[in-house]
Amino acid sequence: MVAARSADLVVATDGDKKTLDLLMQNVASNIAPPFLDKLIVKSLEWGDRGHIEAIKEVNDKGFNIIIGTDVTYIPEAILPLFATARELISPNRGDEEDQASALILCHVFRRVDEPSILSAASRYGFRLVERWPAGISGNSSQGVVGSWFAESGIDKHSFSRALSIMYFQIE
Repeated sequence: MVAARSADLVVATDGDKKTLDLLMQNVASNIAPPFLDKLIVKSLEWGDRGHIEAIKEVNDKGFNIIIGTDVTYIPEAILPLFATARELISPNRGDEEDQASALILCHVFRRVDEPSILSAASRYGFRLVERWPAGISGNSSQGVVGSWFAESGIDKHSFSRALSIMYFQIE
């Protein structure tokens, strides 16, 4: 959907071979040109130098937005996740907040709590800009993430309280 909506390039990744095979089948079955031309599927195990370099070969300028979905459930993986995101995110930051590079994590809290995620984020130079459904401003429709749902008439009460979206930018 990201490729179809607005991105020039999307690199979809996973560290598990079986999941990666299913991802490639899903892409081949559901995405057609011209969107298929903007989407690349690659193996990525966080912290793996070879995987990181292979992705940098695809886009050596870094990525403006990195989206991680359901990737925060293994405590030992949190630091490598942020370290890898830091390496792959675009170093070009605009002065405007909406132009700054972002890491967006969509997840359900399980074995990793929010303070652990925030600590790892801070260690690698990310700061939390917005949290959904409990936006920093207290009004989810005022932030970037909240605006995604406000456009469709969906509010924070339409989702399980377990769902969390954290929007980070480089400090």
